[in-house]
Formats: sequence, C-alpha cells, structure tokens
Amino acid sequence: MQSSCIKEKGDKLNNYDKDKFVILLCAGPTARKIKASEEYYTAGVNVTPKLIEKTNFWVINDACYLKDIFPEKRHHIENVVMPQFPHTVNGVNFRPSAENDYLSVTKGIVPKSVKVLPYNIQSARNFNLPYDQSFPFFEIKSSSEAAFRWLTFHGFRNFITLGHDPAGGYHTSQHSRPTRSGGHEAVKVPIDNDRYQEVHDRMRKVIHETNSKWIRVVLPPEQTFQEQVLKSVRDTVYNNTGYAEVVINL
Repeated sequence: MQSSCIKEKGDKLNNYDKDKFVILLCAGPTARKIKASEEYYTAGVNVTPKLIEKTNFWVINDACYLKDIFPEKRHHIENVVMPQFPHTVNGVNFRPSAENDYLSVTKGIVPKSVKVLPYNIQSARNFNLPYDQSFPFFEIKSSSEAAFRWLTFHGFRNFITLGHDPAGGYHTSQHSRPTRSGGHEAVKVPIDNDRYQEVHDRMRKVIHETNSKWIRVVLPPEQTFQEQVLKSVRDTVYNNTGYAEVVINL
C-alpha cells in the first residue's frame, strides 16, 4: 500500500469548513474518547488516534509512531500531517535525514486512502536538509504546537483540546517513544514533564497571534466527547487572548 502524498501548495483543504471546531486530543491524563460527528473535526497527536473514532488530522513529528497506529486504524484516519523530514526514524536517535523523507517513511505503511500532508520545522534548517520551501515552515516545541500551527495556517480558528495538561503526565492508554533512543522503546511515564507548561504557553501564543479561540476542556474520566459536549461549551466566554478553560463534572 502506498499513501496519497500531496504537496501542501496543491491542497488548500478547501473541502473543509474552517468555521467548525477542531477537537484536538493530546496525550495527557485528561484525554478522553471522541465520537465521530459532522459537527466538528478531530485531530490527534502521537498515539491519541487510538481514542478517536475518526481522525481527520493526525499530526506527528516522529515517524516511529506510524506503526503504532497503522494498520489498526487505517480506516479511521483521513490525513497524516508530518514534517518533510520526520524525526526518530532510525531507532538510534531523533535526527532527521535527507534519506528518510515523508515519502519513504510512509511507503508501505500508510494506505492510499489516507493523504499525507508535509510541512517543515526548524530541524530541517538546523541539519541543512534540502527542504521544500513551498511547504509551511514552523518553529515548534511539540506535536501539539505543530497541530495548532498547521491548522491555523490553513484557516481553522476554533479549537477545543482534551488531554492537554500543563502539569504533564500521560493518560493510561497513551505512551511516547523517547526521541533520545530513536523511538524503539515505548514509555508510559513522561521523561520531560517540565516542558509541558512551556508548550501550553506557546500554544496560547499561537491562538492569540492568529485571533483564534481555544477552550481547554476537562471531562469526567469515563465521559466521551460528543456533540452534546460541544453544544454545552461552544458559547464559552474567552479571555482577551482567546483562551478559556471548562471543567465539566458529573
């Protein structure tokens, strides 16, 4: 199987309603399952698509996660969004290389029904890789920030996050693959909790700079995000930076 790889400049996502909310699922302790709906889009990072019934946008910086999701979720993911030269390919370290671009790392793993949409991040420049300057270029600190930057680049402006926890930690269903060891091992406890507050601050900056809106939602442990939850929070009052938090109790 070979994925349908598309150059960013050739796909402006015009078939998506940019006014709809995008529900971004991160890997923190407050991650919850998300039902599919025509009322919103969904986005996941790393292995959070395991909790999403249908993922419209799966954003990863590290290619080591591809085999964690495919082939299991091959019928439930619409687009894979990743750097032209992804990190963590070789099982030794995170370093991207010209030999391992988005075309080669997805070949035989991502099915044709799934589009692969590339962007670039600072590592392509830092390692002097021959990156395509027609792709969007972002300075990022995490896949969640990459998701916000890529989605706002394409005109989406309304966001809800689940599992985005500034204090760190992982949901019990989640794991990461430390880039320092090349992604060959899966760990259930974060090794870099200290950076999550910085990531949170950077994501708020993206929202403010793009005049977007972001509601960080915390649901009870066994509650699934679905249309009723969206209806209950969509009219939340934001602060002057476009940010709000809503905790829903049983």
